[in-house]
Amino acid sequence: MMLGHTDIAQETSALLNRLGVAEALYIGGDMPSFSPVSGEEVARVQADIIAGINAKVTSAQEAFLAWRLVPAPRRGELVRVLGEELRTSKSDLARLVSIEAGKVTSEGL
Repeated sequence: MMLGHTDIAQETSALLNRLGVAEALYIGGDMPSFSPVSGEEVARVQADIIAGINAKVTSAQEAFLAWRLVPAPRRGELVRVLGEELRTSKSDLARLVSIEAGKVTSEGL
């Protein structure tokens, strides 16, 4: 079944809401994201300027420095918990990959 633009946008919005992602980050931005399957606009994301990108890179570097001080068993536990969360949302994430990357759902899974 081929979905129309409105259907894809609504489904994307519903998926993001179920995944707990702030829709404001993905809907209403200034840079369109297109479905590679249909060429239709799926969502709009906020573009960033160099200063914003640099701030995010600096933040990631700082997070890495803090993360490497966490004892390995604790890091492992946190990664396990993250894996459980990803598995809980597996079908929604697979559908999102299907919409955004043009993959069939089985590849997204």
